Amino acid sequence: MQFRNLLKKELRELFTLQVIMSMLTSVVLLVLMGQMFGGAVDSAEEQSGAANIAVVDTSNPEFMNQVMSVVEQNLKVSKYNVTSDDYASELKRLEIDNLVVIPEGFAESILNGEPGKIDFISTVKVGGLTSSLSTITSSASISVISHVIQTMVLSGNYGLTETQINTLWNNVVAVEYATFDGKIVNASAEEITGNVMMQMLIAPLVIFFLLFMASQMIMTAISTEKIDKTLETLLSAPVSRLTLLFAKLLAAIIAALANAAAMTVGMFFYMDGLSGGIMGELTGTAGDAMSQLGLSLGVMDYILFGVQLFFTIAIGLGISLILGALATDIKSVQSLLMTMMMVILVPFAACLIADVNAMSPLFKTIMYLIPFTHSYMAIPNLMTGQMALFWFGLIYQIIFFAVVMYFAVKMFTSDKLFTMSFDFSNRRQRSDVRRQSGK
Repeated sequence: MQFRNLLKKELRELFTLQVIMSMLTSVVLLVLMGQMFGGAVDSAEEQSGAANIAVVDTSNPEFMNQVMSVVEQNLKVSKYNVTSDDYASELKRLEIDNLVVIPEGFAESILNGEPGKIDFISTVKVGGLTSSLSTITSSASISVISHVIQTMVLSGNYGLTETQINTLWNNVVAVEYATFDGKIVNASAEEITGNVMMQMLIAPLVIFFLLFMASQMIMTAISTEKIDKTLETLLSAPVSRLTLLFAKLLAAIIAALANAAAMTVGMFFYMDGLSGGIMGELTGTAGDAMSQLGLSLGVMDYILFGVQLFFTIAIGLGISLILGALATDIKSVQSLLMTMMMVILVPFAACLIADVNAMSPLFKTIMYLIPFTHSYMAIPNLMTGQMALFWFGLIYQIIFFAVVMYFAVKMFTSDKLFTMSFDFSNRRQRSDVRRQSGK
């Protein structure tokens, strides 16, 4: 009964209106960002879907009309008329950002067997990723024009049939195979790798944000109780300190798991919008190929990952509980939180950029000593069947959690909880006083 009442008290203190609003805001923001990015890409593609082309060459109207008619069959074209070679002014007058100009003498050069020059004018835009889509569309039109003219030359000058020209253009057909762990499938390795990376990216992001929020939450809560002297009153109540400790820890874990669920939902929709809906399309060809290669996760894999996620959260909260109890004021809380952040951030960045297993023995050992590294590596290890590494990481985390809890219990069951502190400013002041008294 006492434990349940304490747990309810801790949950009420952790799940404040501000915390709940923060969780909901995070989910809504991630969903909106994903949808907004996807919508911005779609909108930019619609606006830049047509290539802007101006035909100035009038030396051979029949040739140019034939070229443009074929180009328009393969590409959406917006036609413009330019009145001068001051292209910067022309773009401003026409209110466009990109323009492909076929200048005088182009047809004559082609018909004489010489390269024909095309002017491509594009405005430099600094406004995000979508601002470059219109430039890419117009630039691609040059390749289409080149392909059309080459086809016309091959047909007119050399008498090649359409079948022969198609064979010439497609004389090399790449049949892609992807192999992994001795298995091989008829599929694109690039597409499979992209899908694998998309799935492997979400878990580390969720773990990172989860550890950050959970650590900040429990560290702030316990340090505030100590600074406000409410912790002393609570510990003097007729309830064992172990009961209080585990009530705080369990409440923090519940709060962290709630944050994890909210963050997972938000990150899923964010990544889905970012990738143009690819997260919902993994059951296609790439999904089947991943299953054949053994790169897909089963129910047991997700259960094992959930177990490791639990110990990850527990370790982070245990360390934060100890660090929060060491704080003496808000500045020391911030210093301790920054230290915790670095421990969380370093393995996250390392796993995101490189393969930890491919690092030098020294760096690999350092990374393996940080318990959170094994959490970031869990999905890749499960996906690639490296179960020895997964079990090593899980066992190491269990042992690390036991050590953390041992120190937490020792601290909470002794009066050192009220005397231990992390305050470098006071230490410096005491040191200065001792030096002055020594003089």
